[in-house]
Amino acid sequence: MSYCSLTDVQELTPKFTFNATSTPTQTQVESLITKIAVEIDAALEVQGITIPVTEPANFVAWLKNLNALGVAYRAMQGMFPSTAEKDSLPAWQTYRKDYREGLDAIRKGEMPASVTSSPASVGAYYTDSADQSAYPDPVFRKSSADKDF
Repeated sequence: MSYCSLTDVQELTPKFTFNATSTPTQTQVESLITKIAVEIDAALEVQGITIPVTEPANFVAWLKNLNALGVAYRAMQGMFPSTAEKDSLPAWQTYRKDYREGLDAIRKGEMPASVTSSPASVGAYYTDSADQSAYPDPVFRKSSADKDF
């Protein structure tokens, strides 16, 4: 599932209309939307996030913008591969920077707590509770012989 649409990408590139005769074409940009979403989902899965992300709304909106940034940079990079004036950056390089920073944030786990896996209960670190069934398995187990970890 993609997080953005062609309209979202078009908002970032208002001077360029993607259609059947543009370069890249509308079909190519729509393909990029899917490819960038797959890249985002791969980063989310590494963090243990169930995909596609559907909540919280503010994180989904952030992913929508990240998806659109990735597509805008890739589409514009193809349109203008080497255009830059002295002391300036093409817009696609700015979009690429923002997109990569967003992916790095996901890879570092810098996401709202409401979308991350819930932390283990404090009880997970203790094994001498009378009712251990209420707690997840402990992080480390120690044998009665005091040798296995």
